[in-house]
Amino acid sequence: MIETHDEAGVTLRYAFVTALDETAHTIRAQIPDLEIETWWLPVLTMGSRGDRHYGLPDIGEHVAVLLDRRGETGVCLGCIYSQRDPAPVTGAPDRHHIRFRDGTTIDYDRRTHKLSVHCVGDIEIVSATHIILRAPRIDLN
Repeated sequence: MIETHDEAGVTLRYAFVTALDETAHTIRAQIPDLEIETWWLPVLTMGSRGDRHYGLPDIGEHVAVLLDRRGETGVCLGCIYSQRDPAPVTGAPDRHHIRFRDGTTIDYDRRTHKLSVHCVGDIEIVSATHIILRAPRIDLN
């Protein structure tokens, strides 16, 4: 029976994504300091049953992985900002921001209660019943 963290041999490593399996939501990653490539690692997500969240890191993205003692199994904990890939927003702890590769952004500021969506392409909203827009002022152009 394993009794301590040291006996379990669990290790945190930093790596770069080398391959994706979109169906299984897994990645393989190169660990530079060990000069090895991991086997397929599941990527943590915010929900996988009732509410499901899907998003994989890009090839070449900097990630943190947690591996067993032999480096055979583990999990990708997520992506890491670095000097090479800095955070898209700084000095804004009340903002939740998503920036897509094509320049589209979704930004919510909890302090100002403002939701902004800037899309470089079409936006489609589909409802099975109806759509309600309510505001003291609505501008359409």
